[in-house]
Amino acid sequence: MSKKWTLVEFNKVKVTDKYYDEAFHLDVKNMLLLDADRLLAGFRDTAGVIAGMSSEEITKFMKGKSRYGGMWEDGLIGGHTMGHYITALAQAVGNPALSEDEAVKVRERLDYILTSIRECQKLTVGTPYEGYIFAAAMPTEEFRKNPVLQFDNVEKGLSHLFNEAWVPWYTMHKILTGLNAAFAIAGSEVALEIANDLGKWIANRTEGWSEETQKTVLGIEYGGINDCLYELYEINRDLEKSGSDLYYKEYERFKNAAHSFDDVALFEKILTGKKDLLNNVHANTTIPKFIGAFARYDAVEGEDKYLEYAEAFWDMVVDKHTYVTGGNSEDEHFGEDNILDKERTNVNNETCNTYNMLKFSRRLFGATGKKKYIDYSERTLINAIMASQNHESGFTTYFQPMATGYHKVFNNLDDNFWCCTGTGYENFTKLQRGIYYKAQNKLAVTLYIASELKTDDYELTLDCDLTKSDMVKISVKPVEGKTVSDDFYLMIPSWLKNEAEFSIGESRISLEKQDGFYVIPAEMIREGGEITAKLPMGITVSNLKDGPNTYAFIYGPYVLSARLGNAKMSETSHGVRVSVSAEKSVENDIVKVTSEKTVDDFIANIDKYLIKRDGEMEFDLTGTDRKLVFTTHYNQYTESYGIYWTFE
Repeated sequence: MSKKWTLVEFNKVKVTDKYYDEAFHLDVKNMLLLDADRLLAGFRDTAGVIAGMSSEEITKFMKGKSRYGGMWEDGLIGGHTMGHYITALAQAVGNPALSEDEAVKVRERLDYILTSIRECQKLTVGTPYEGYIFAAAMPTEEFRKNPVLQFDNVEKGLSHLFNEAWVPWYTMHKILTGLNAAFAIAGSEVALEIANDLGKWIANRTEGWSEETQKTVLGIEYGGINDCLYELYEINRDLEKSGSDLYYKEYERFKNAAHSFDDVALFEKILTGKKDLLNNVHANTTIPKFIGAFARYDAVEGEDKYLEYAEAFWDMVVDKHTYVTGGNSEDEHFGEDNILDKERTNVNNETCNTYNMLKFSRRLFGATGKKKYIDYSERTLINAIMASQNHESGFTTYFQPMATGYHKVFNNLDDNFWCCTGTGYENFTKLQRGIYYKAQNKLAVTLYIASELKTDDYELTLDCDLTKSDMVKISVKPVEGKTVSDDFYLMIPSWLKNEAEFSIGESRISLEKQDGFYVIPAEMIREGGEITAKLPMGITVSNLKDGPNTYAFIYGPYVLSARLGNAKMSETSHGVRVSVSAEKSVENDIVKVTSEKTVDDFIANIDKYLIKRDGEMEFDLTGTDRKLVFTTHYNQYTESYGIYWTFE
């Protein structure tokens, strides 16, 4: 349970990279354009029903507003967006990149929402539903007579999305996670009050389950409800240890409730490592279960087996089911082991999965210090998360096609309240997360993104833009009267083409390597100074095991995709009102090599044939029958693209 590294707090890091900063502010702008009362409408409706209000009284309580449309927020999954929204607002409150005006508006919005939800929750006091908050639509009189009918139906194994239950525990996970974040990051005591009373309602329910009922519930998607319950347990435990009187006295119940959602049979199955264990498994049902497994290891002394579960699952997903961007899945599901080329379609790489795998990886790195977790985190943040946003509108993707010739499709402000819309709001309010980790007398830099860090002893400025130069500058300035006592650990990039070079001031230095890091001892920078690193970049390749001649190209940390224009870009509907790319801009992704005798020779000499233009992140493919121009994939949002190409 001891940590190797701990993420630096939200409010200590400010991202200064222009592209990332713009992405953050676009996200905040869109969040503030949303109507808080429409997001609250379902919570007020549910509370009004529980309180026995008349329909006229409920309409007035809802301020005359209705749930957002689109079949999600006005369906049985309604309320999930609010959970993400609260988390995103809390993260924005903790983000130093907010302007003063934005900070006031974001704080006001968060406080208004929390106060309103607390008002709803208080209406349940003295009823059989005490502590319960929810926002899903109640499509029939039966639902209005029993506001927890979805949860009852899940316990019976009923899960029809439109008239029985649409993953209510998944939605509850989002809500409780948001409340935890609002307390832990934004310091809202109201959020903690709501979370604790909601936690009691959950505990009351799980404490009444039989073994058979629990097994039934575990068979229907429930998100990471175990994760957020362990988190709530830790929050209360730590409050008690600190001497605060804010904690709920019986917080052990939250830990026990969390354990009710631990799918131990699945955890043990994954530990066997047998072939194709994830075939046809719904990815976003399963990933949060293992984040929850890690949460038990993290929260409960002596549960080391749960770390084994988490690591075994992570290895399986990343090694056998992940594309070059860090994303995974086809139409929300895993396939057979190492069958990825055959599953390249217009519905790969659900953003929720990527969001969860990134969160999972950072937590695993903190616990183990294993470099593979930050290698994955870097690749995924840059090439899947940053690639999920339209950088003009700020809206985000549900899927990111891996089949060549499709384009990215983004949500809108009015009715596309998909699951990935909520994770999209979260993703771009925490872009400073994961750049720096702290340990005793150590600071790790695990992402080379321009940013500023403030500690009690020193200020650090990381100045770089790897799209323009391979030079990284780190300026360190001690606080007046202090000295630098941390050794600096600089991640050794997995994409380095040659040995890195370092200097402090004008003096070249030689650094030791340790656990995947270059180590700068505190003695070298005790009084501050400027560290310069040269990180040589070049082209690397990645291929899919079931497509031995199917390749993607990477320059430094950046996955490249070919520009395929916007002549054939159309959309269609998929699943429950999800918009997806409908038409390929090319007939196939076959490229014939004309410059070498074999594909292997061509790939071995790719530096000769994929030529970077001076001063640009544009690359011309030569030596083939197809003249393609590649660019950084993360900012490909206006045209069709191709990441993977099959060479003959």
